[in-house]
Order: sequence, then C-alpha cells, then structure tokens
Amino acid sequence: MKSLGFKKILISLTLGFFIFGIFPNFVFADSNPGDITFTNPLAYDTVDGILAALLVHLQGVIVVISMVFIVVGALLYMTSAGNEKNMTLGKGAIWAAVVGLAIGIAAPSFLREIYTVLGRSTSEENLIDSAPSIATIALNVLNFLLVAAGIAYLTAAGNEGQIETAKKMTKWAIIGIAVALGALVIVKQVASFF
Repeated sequence: MKSLGFKKILISLTLGFFIFGIFPNFVFADSNPGDITFTNPLAYDTVDGILAALLVHLQGVIVVISMVFIVVGALLYMTSAGNEKNMTLGKGAIWAAVVGLAIGIAAPSFLREIYTVLGRSTSEENLIDSAPSIATIALNVLNFLLVAAGIAYLTAAGNEGQIETAKKMTKWAIIGIAVALGALVIVKQVASFF
C-alpha cells in the first residue's frame, strides 16, 4: 500500500517538473501582462455567435436523425405483416421523428420569441432575426392542413371515410386558425396596456 502511494507522489512530482520545464511562461509570467497573448481560435467573438453556429449544425444533425427514424418507422410498419405491436412501434417512430424534426426546425423561432420576451435585440444574429415567428409557423401549418384536407376531399372519389376525415381536418384547421388569430389579437391588446 505504501509503495502505491509513493508511486503516485513520484508520478505527480515528475509531471509537475515536466510542466514547469516545458511551459514556464504560463506558470512564471513576467509582471508585464502584455508579454503573453492568446488569440481567439474561434471564428466568433460572442457566445451568441457560437450558440447560433451550434444551432445550425444541430439542426443538420436533427434532420438526418429524423429522416433515419422516419425510414426505420416506415420499414417497421411495412414489414409488420399485420402484427399490431410492430405497426404501433412503426407509427410511434414516425410520429416522434416528425415532432422532433418540427421542434428542431422551429428552434430559431423559439429563440426569437425568447429574445423578444427578454427585450433583447436579435439584429446581431442573422439566423434568429430571419426566423419566422411562432404565430407565422402555426398559421403556415394550419394553411397546409387546409390544403391537405382539400386534396383529400377532392381525391376521395366517394369514399365516405376519406370524406369524413377531410371534413374533420378542414373543421379543425379553421378552428385552429381562428384560435391563433384570436390569441394574437388578445396578446396585442394586453401588451398595449403595458
């Protein structure tokens, strides 16, 4: 046991002498602080810039992972051969991938809304400044659902189940648009009081 402690002390001393001998400028710097300069190895000067660049790269990773899970979910669904467990697993994988993809793509919009709530300007960050607002995204999704419902209705060819689904999609998309616009009006009115 004593031998092991002695070995640790000897290794620590050797490492210390090595560091002091190789890097004396970092340990024993002159009193003039101008002698040692460190250059920024990054292309960004602010933490916001680094985070924005990281966000762009993470969005790419999210898109790739989502596409992989959509393909895996589709393969599970197609090869289920009527097995309910595999069909449910495939649908779940596709649903989770689509939700994750939507959140990943909308991340700059979330950041823009957070910046707005905190009263901070987004003009310094192009990615965040150019991101659409959450309200715009919601309206675009609801408009897409209206178009999808219209296409489903037009291609139903008398299939009552598809016609009912198209009607429900239309009804809920219109309700969603009304709620989104109503919420926007209410928030603007409440904000005007402050």
